[in-house]
Amino acid sequence: MARPQHRRNAGHRHLTTGLVVVGLFVGTGAVAAGTGLPSRVFADSSGRTSATGQTTKAQAKGSGGSPKVAATSTTVPSAATGYARPALLAQAGDTKTACITGQPGPALRQAELQTGITYSCIETFTDNDRTWAEWVRPWITVGGGAGFVSWVAADPTGHQLIDTQNLIPDDQATDPAWTAECAAGDFNSYAAQFATNMVAAGFGYSIIRLGHEMNGNWETDSVGNTVAERQKWGQCFAQEVTAMRSVDGAHFLFDWSINAGYRDLPLADFYPGDAYVDIVGISFYDQSGYPLPPVGSPQRWQALSGEPMGLDEVYAFAARHHKPLGIGEWATVTTQGDDASYVTHMADFIADHDVSYQAWFNAGDLHIYPLRATEDPQSVAAYKSTIAKDLKA
Repeated sequence: MARPQHRRNAGHRHLTTGLVVVGLFVGTGAVAAGTGLPSRVFADSSGRTSATGQTTKAQAKGSGGSPKVAATSTTVPSAATGYARPALLAQAGDTKTACITGQPGPALRQAELQTGITYSCIETFTDNDRTWAEWVRPWITVGGGAGFVSWVAADPTGHQLIDTQNLIPDDQATDPAWTAECAAGDFNSYAAQFATNMVAAGFGYSIIRLGHEMNGNWETDSVGNTVAERQKWGQCFAQEVTAMRSVDGAHFLFDWSINAGYRDLPLADFYPGDAYVDIVGISFYDQSGYPLPPVGSPQRWQALSGEPMGLDEVYAFAARHHKPLGIGEWATVTTQGDDASYVTHMADFIADHDVSYQAWFNAGDLHIYPLRATEDPQSVAAYKSTIAKDLKA
């Protein structure tokens, strides 16, 4: 779904979510001439059919995992990145880190009072940039970064950011050849400068949701409408990841994050390749463009999680590629109502599956409930009795 910008206030993109068909996809790489990066050779064994729609969904049951990985050493080695991350941070594995959107200050403290969690992980959005000059200099790095710089500096091995950033600024989207240019490496210098500024601000261990919700047509950097465009999009992602990783001190994890249920697109068409993705992510709210059983119905969760491009499918894709899931955005929505069952099922899913991190979208807009007992008391109570309780177990 689209979200507000936390600094530039350039308006909210619409709350949309969508759909795609359940199935597993296998991507193998061959080197694309002149790029040095893999172009994708895809085998789609799902026999999927096309559909379009708008939804947001949930998940299922599966592999195991503890509520939270305890820090047993100062660093955790990462096979994907080749460097060690501080052990208290979310990893490219089953760390189940509890995150929340927002920024340091009163709103964060209010969420902590509501949930009983002291959050060490904040998600923010720097994806509303008009030009490359803005894109390379994220607002969270400028003028104290609305408290983010000092918050991370206060505990650099324990506090971390999830930053959501588009592949391109808004004005680049007017160029119909932008994906081809990016796939050829034309934007690598910008990506390296973005990483340099993030590192200089102390954000070198951030998780970057790069090109998030790329299957949504509301994003300026969406994957497009043809297989060729989608494959170029994946190569663009790989180029920018490579450029960012080349910067000294850039110890990012990269989250390739789908919007649940929007458009029937084979995931393998725009998957950049395992070498460039640390976490397979999803935005997954308690609503759908498909008809659903009402809130409180025992069948509602299965309908949500089992829909095309829903939690079941995206998790299966992640598992096939030996990646953890990142739940970059989840929450109950005002159009559906206060839904404790959704929260409980989400907590069960997180406990039973390989999840790097999960982040409640707590902005309190876009028709999404914040964690505030005066607005969604049943959801908050369920969150406290599951997510918060598991963290303290």
